[in-house]
Amino acid sequence: MNLPDFFGLDIGNHSIKVAQVKHQGANKAELIAIGSVESNTGITNLKEEAAKQTLADKVKQVKESSGIHTKIVVAALPESTVFTKVIEVPNLPENELDQAIFYEARQHIPIPVSDAQLDHIPLSEANPNEKMLKTLLVAAPKTLVNLYMEIADKAGLDLIALETETVATARTVTFLGNQQGNSLIIDFGANGLDMSVIKGSKLIFSQSLGTGSDALTKAIASDFGLEYSQAEQYKRTYGIVKDQAEGKIFRSVLPVLQVIVNEINKTINYFRTYLQESTPTKVLLVGDGAKLPGLPEFFKEQLGIETLLIDPVANLEINSRIKSEVAQLSTVGFTVAVGLALKEG
Repeated sequence: MNLPDFFGLDIGNHSIKVAQVKHQGANKAELIAIGSVESNTGITNLKEEAAKQTLADKVKQVKESSGIHTKIVVAALPESTVFTKVIEVPNLPENELDQAIFYEARQHIPIPVSDAQLDHIPLSEANPNEKMLKTLLVAAPKTLVNLYMEIADKAGLDLIALETETVATARTVTFLGNQQGNSLIIDFGANGLDMSVIKGSKLIFSQSLGTGSDALTKAIASDFGLEYSQAEQYKRTYGIVKDQAEGKIFRSVLPVLQVIVNEINKTINYFRTYLQESTPTKVLLVGDGAKLPGLPEFFKEQLGIETLLIDPVANLEINSRIKSEVAQLSTVGFTVAVGLALKEG
């Protein structure tokens, strides 16, 4: 199924990002629009009508300033609000599979199925000889889905699909179709960290942690008696490079980073123990928080695994109209928006 012209929308806690691509054949696409605007609130806690309208106005603003003309949009659901799990379902025709997934979901999701919007992503190729197939179950609260639809409507947009952040991120990382081995993707956000594992081009695991880059800023502000904005600037300038600022910033954020590393190691060790053939052999860093100076080197040292910072537009042709704009952008944080824009069918 060919989708109409649309753009990807990623609503974060500190910014709203958009991207639009034009597919040019197998594993080839041109980035034709990209942009972001600062925002002081995410979407999950919105209740007041005025706050909803303010957010919708921001979405409309960044769409227009980025030169996007279509009103059709695909948006990302925050990973922390979505339940995902790899399940096995009978190998049934599509018209019967939805019912099987509905019954299977009742055993796994923490909210009543009637309160959830269910989706699934096949993880194994359809084979008539297989009795069971692996699929990724995705369940989102209907209240959140309705909120996204409301914001889109207030912004004058037509929301045609919602995806999880990890699904969009995995699409960006595997776009060229040559992703080899198993990778652990770490999306370093403001309020949390999303981890996912891809095997080849298949997403097989996702998990959210409640500690993100804002926790590092708060540690610096607390230790040095700084205003939040100043602590944020210190973090972005010195990062976690040991010989910067006499190592003071590094020592300040180290306890928070150690909590994160411990959680990541738990995931890696789980794979080493129970799913050896899917154990990640490299770490891919994405998201605005991943721009922290020294972060790839820190994770490589702590985890003992090759760690790379991913630029989501590196594999795309850049439209001549926006080349100068892209050159001035820090595009690392656009992984989700680009992944949404790359959606096909």
